[in-house]
Amino acid sequence: MSFQHIDDACRAACLAVGVDFKTVPSDGRFHTANLLDDHRGKNDGRIKVFPDPQGGIVWNHKSGQQQTFFINNKPGEPLPPADRKSIESEQRNRQAEQSARQDKAARRALKEWLAARPAPENYPYLIRKDIEPHALRVGQWKRVITTDSGEHKTLLIENVLLLPLFDATGTVRSLQAIFPEKHPLLDRDKDFLPGGGLAGLFWWIGAKTETVLICEGFATASTLHEETGFRVYMAFTANNLLAVGRIVRAKLPDAEIIFGADNDQTTGNPGLTKATEAAADVGGSVAVPPIWGDFNDYAISLKAVANDNQ
Repeated sequence: MSFQHIDDACRAACLAVGVDFKTVPSDGRFHTANLLDDHRGKNDGRIKVFPDPQGGIVWNHKSGQQQTFFINNKPGEPLPPADRKSIESEQRNRQAEQSARQDKAARRALKEWLAARPAPENYPYLIRKDIEPHALRVGQWKRVITTDSGEHKTLLIENVLLLPLFDATGTVRSLQAIFPEKHPLLDRDKDFLPGGGLAGLFWWIGAKTETVLICEGFATASTLHEETGFRVYMAFTANNLLAVGRIVRAKLPDAEIIFGADNDQTTGNPGLTKATEAAADVGGSVAVPPIWGDFNDYAISLKAVANDNQ
């Protein structure tokens, strides 16, 4: 899609990675922004507009997703050769920088994953979600945040659950952390390794089966696997379902693929919408819980009802 105004291009990029759009100066520097699902304004988004200003980058610091954006000068007309070369050069530079960051994060992810220990069954998150640990591990989580005053602060969080994120070659490229409880400064109980990326990365539970499921988070994957016995792949976010679906289809061309959608009570129901789009693309189907939430929420609600009836 082409854009004639930098704000329009930036707005579309922000929407693609879940960042709340705002106008920033074209100074080639990252400016903080909120996330669309961050109601307390933790500034986990970043927006940069290049000095030209013909393009920029949007970065979801929480998920690791990045999106570049560029504009065309005139509707229906190609960019002048000099502008196109400048944009292509900027794209190559940004891609090289991003690859370097992701490679560095991958080395850190593998080191921390190998150093972690198996997760216990009585971990608070697992008890709360009523699921098994499967291959989860427990370790330490380090995160640098920017305070409201602009200062950098290092958080060191002990005893966190660690999940590996693999690429299509079977290489650990990043980690997700799940905390024992919501962290007061991050205002969430989950985090992704900064710089690790997310697009096309996944994890799975269970041995190979003829029917496979694809969902977003670990709790949902655990519930689906424990209830069905099928292998379940985690895409971690709704926006990543399509990429993971394509990888699974390429590796398992004859498998029946079912997307276990989150039933989001938010505008556009992104969980169900993205799962439906992914299923159509890879020749799969969609299952959705009959309540707002995910399949883990549904399983917990059914157990609560059963306990009330005893």
